[in-house]
Amino acid sequence: MLKAILADDEDIVRESMEKWIPWKELGIMLAGSASDGEEAYEMIIRERPDIVITDIRMPKIDGLELIRRVHCRLKDTGFIILSGFGEFSYAQKAMRYGVRHYMLKPARKEDLRDNLLELRNEIESRRRERMNVVAESGEKYSFYLQRGMMIEVLSDPSAIDGIIERSMSLTPFDPSEILTAFSSQVLDVQHFISVMIAAVRKRGIRMPIFPASAGGRVFFILDADPEESRGIAEDMRRAGGVYLGAEKGTPSDLISLFIREAGKAGEAAIYDSDGHREAVKVSSPDGGHTELISRYRAAVGGASDPSLMDDAAAVFRSMDLGEAEALFVRMAINGTDYALLFRELGDVKSIDDLISLARSFTDHRIPGERDPFPADTVRKYINENFQNPEISLKWVSENIVYMNPEYLSRLFQRDVGQRFTDYLNTTRVNAARKLMSVYHQSTVAQIAEKVGYSNPGYFFHIFRRYTGMTPGEYMEKVRKNPEEGRENG
Repeated sequence: MLKAILADDEDIVRESMEKWIPWKELGIMLAGSASDGEEAYEMIIRERPDIVITDIRMPKIDGLELIRRVHCRLKDTGFIILSGFGEFSYAQKAMRYGVRHYMLKPARKEDLRDNLLELRNEIESRRRERMNVVAESGEKYSFYLQRGMMIEVLSDPSAIDGIIERSMSLTPFDPSEILTAFSSQVLDVQHFISVMIAAVRKRGIRMPIFPASAGGRVFFILDADPEESRGIAEDMRRAGGVYLGAEKGTPSDLISLFIREAGKAGEAAIYDSDGHREAVKVSSPDGGHTELISRYRAAVGGASDPSLMDDAAAVFRSMDLGEAEALFVRMAINGTDYALLFRELGDVKSIDDLISLARSFTDHRIPGERDPFPADTVRKYINENFQNPEISLKWVSENIVYMNPEYLSRLFQRDVGQRFTDYLNTTRVNAARKLMSVYHQSTVAQIAEKVGYSNPGYFFHIFRRYTGMTPGEYMEKVRKNPEEGRENG
């Protein structure tokens, strides 16, 4: 069941909505109501609701500021805005934070119910999509998620509870379940891990947290009963390890054990289900980059900082990739979609990739620096510059909006309803048809070049696909009937 909070300074409005909204019927639990923005913010951070219904005009903190603050902390919280007539400009500003549900006061019961139902369906659909990503990506995605979590907790051990809470819908463990941590001192860590993974699989024991090592000490956190625990201890001895013992606790408790050992050793590693090793940098809580971390988080939250990414890029380039990734996770984790962050981090192979990823999160959110909706920016650029033969999804991603190409592709198709390539080709073909209606004596190659195709053969193929006729056939048709060409163009 989803959780909701009401925020409105008018007692009669709050009390009415508390009573006549069919919360239970909608599958929503009302967790509380607040009479001003400050009270609402504290309640939201404490209760972590899925839905917030808020007025725009409120004491202490207005609805817009409330939405901005919550968006920085709880990216997935959905909002329904209530406002008086003439305040739509406020709602437009809220849209930069993804708010799409706006209602005028006094809201009709039926309309509010419909908005709640629609928002509930959006939230549940988004959750299903995330879980499908996990299911489709399988162990590789889970490994990168846990690796990202480890990078963060090694940088700031005090954040472990919040990290696990944020990731609970994406990881194969429940933060409240009791697991067993087995540890062993070994000489050949790589061989030991491989042998033990095979032994765990043979016994059919669930391994919700990937094995890790620090200073020659190996940790297996398993869902094992007492009988299985005795067998695992014996397996560790046979695999060449000095068995150090087993401890029970929640994932947070057991990961904390490993963090303490990693801090003493100054190094750590995490292994995937095939025993392949990835080193994880152990650093101080902020690594001396407190100011950069604060600036980046502020930018993700909406602050304008034109020199931020130049400064961040310089810092990243002074580090090895592991160090830079650890710093980036610390910078981005509070204001960014958790699943998206670690999914994209899994594709980072170089410092340049990391800089591009870091830039994509800030540029997508900084107001005033660019249009807050990247699809509109891209569409406008294509309309004005389709003659540029360099235009491609990758080129636009790197040179215009500074976003990950796959992420931009998803946003573009969602907002425009058309793939990037189809939009570009349609724009160019329509431009070509207009030129053909005017420049009757031009060759196909000349027309192709004017609309951004350096290869006439490729233009021939694209034109026929989008119009059903070859460029030559279309030009002949226009010569015979210029008026028809102008109408079609």
